[in-house]
Amino acid sequence: MIKRYLGHKTKRFSFHNGQEETSYVAIFGDEFELDPAQNNTTSKFRDAVYRGRQGKIRSNTTFLNHKELEFYFLDIGQRDAAFITTPNDTKLLVDGGLYDRALGFLIWKYRLDQPNNSVTIDHLFLSHADGDHVQGLIPLLQHPRITVSNIYHNGIALYESGHNEELGTVNNNKLTTLHDSINELDNANLKDDYQDWVNAVKASGANYKRLDASDGFIDVGDNSLKFEILGPILNSDGTLNWFKNKSHTINGHSLIFRIDYNHVRSFFSGDLNIEGSKHILDVPGNQLKVNAHIFKAPHHGSHEFSQELLYAINPMVSVISSGEVPDHGHPRAIFLGGLGRAGRGSEPLIFSTELSALFVDAGDPESVDHADNTDTTMEGLDFSNSSANREARQRFKKLLSGIINVRTNGERIYSFRRVQMGYQWESYNQKFSN
Repeated sequence: MIKRYLGHKTKRFSFHNGQEETSYVAIFGDEFELDPAQNNTTSKFRDAVYRGRQGKIRSNTTFLNHKELEFYFLDIGQRDAAFITTPNDTKLLVDGGLYDRALGFLIWKYRLDQPNNSVTIDHLFLSHADGDHVQGLIPLLQHPRITVSNIYHNGIALYESGHNEELGTVNNNKLTTLHDSINELDNANLKDDYQDWVNAVKASGANYKRLDASDGFIDVGDNSLKFEILGPILNSDGTLNWFKNKSHTINGHSLIFRIDYNHVRSFFSGDLNIEGSKHILDVPGNQLKVNAHIFKAPHHGSHEFSQELLYAINPMVSVISSGEVPDHGHPRAIFLGGLGRAGRGSEPLIFSTELSALFVDAGDPESVDHADNTDTTMEGLDFSNSSANREARQRFKKLLSGIINVRTNGERIYSFRRVQMGYQWESYNQKFSN
């Protein structure tokens, strides 16, 4: 059997489920195992294996010899997490949400319920250390079948005391306290949740490094991509500007980056706000650098956004990570309108993980603080045994409809939202536009 990748926007795959024949709709880039002896078959169908199921697919189906660039924007509620696989299968994780849905995704995607399976995340990018981005990474780092090789961050820690601000020492409207290595935080009086993150990083053995715009292009291990760090932007004295308060500063100095794959550009904006956007756009040339076809929108679609930044990005496909509990009113109507005004081409697309998800009544919203408190949470499972991973995988499958899939061959952009009925997809096929 040989591995091949679907070359159509969608294609139906049929298999026997007990005594009945059922089918899935596979999407562009999905991996199949094929019998090479059937390449020239005259039969209407050929044998295929898809996600571990033996079945059949039409013989006239086009398959690619290699992977393309894939983005998975995860449904993790009012938080942020995205997973990227590159053409040579380098794996990148961007943030991890507040609870354990990013972990559940990896258990589901890489079948960690199977005893011999494991996965290595080559690069983990933490845009900033707010809880809705970092706390979900702690159980992920602790999972015995997940290895993280490199962790990148913006250098901002959260302190309980020892400084005049929660983010460190501020002098003359400049944040002077930044760290690079994890050992620089030894003996610091850190916030409890942030200390838990630091402990998990140390135990993982992952490389840990601060990045900023001066790093420019970095090597992520796939020569088919250009990967450029655009922020945060340091002052000449190695400090960061103080933007009014803690939340504006940590959001405005998010670790942000752009990925180029042939003609298609993608921009990940962390929780970039009005102050941070102005700081980015004031740098000569950055109006062009942020210009992108695929856009991970900032801060769950908050009202604190820069319309000038949206115009500069001019996205074809935008994805907002938001949730219904707790209700902060995200995505805001004014943000959606701003994205619409800034969209590229005649049919710009706007996805929201919140609108895509299948919501189950979780009872009185005052009694729960996250949607995971139903039967999807991984809390209490012992991942050292396969049965716990099987349980976690089954629980996560209830959340599949919230994932936004965006895939590209560097010329065409394929975007998908799963529809519950009949394993169907809302799907789009667009050609890149300058």
